[in-house]
Amino acid sequence: MLVETGWNDFSVRAVAARTGVGRATISRRWGTKAELVLTAVLRDRLEFYDIATEKPDGWIDAVINQSRTLFSDPGLRAAIPGLLSTFESDPAIGEALWQSLAGSAASQYADAAEPADRENAANDALAMILIAAGTAFFASVLPGDVTPEPVQKRIDALLRMIGERVVDNQVFTDD
Repeated sequence: MLVETGWNDFSVRAVAARTGVGRATISRRWGTKAELVLTAVLRDRLEFYDIATEKPDGWIDAVINQSRTLFSDPGLRAAIPGLLSTFESDPAIGEALWQSLAGSAASQYADAAEPADRENAANDALAMILIAAGTAFFASVLPGDVTPEPVQKRIDALLRMIGERVVDNQVFTDD
């Protein structure tokens, strides 16, 4: 429905009418339009999933791939303009989204580091997620012909190079 109508014409009242569920019922579960949209659009993708891996480069590939998948979703693309203004007016929603998307992935990455390096590893992981997700986000709002496959492949290669440099500064075992 969001893809059909766009953010401005999407409303809880319209969702209630289309689904036959009372508006009050929807509002009890989702306090705002933004919360409803985030749940509907992200569904089971409220965190980077299955991202833990024995090898850090696998983690980096997973972050790149999941970022691209997330931001290529038509529902999320339709929601972006409204969500950005919501994040500005209600930073708590943006913070909760960031923690749910990135928190467990950063923890998984950091857990692979030596205990003394875990705080730096967590910061590196959050930085890599921001770089990969930011790249995917920006590419998703550009016209399709601006990021053809060769450009996407180059973006992936550059992100992997950044990730490899980060990984080189961490202590990981290849057991």
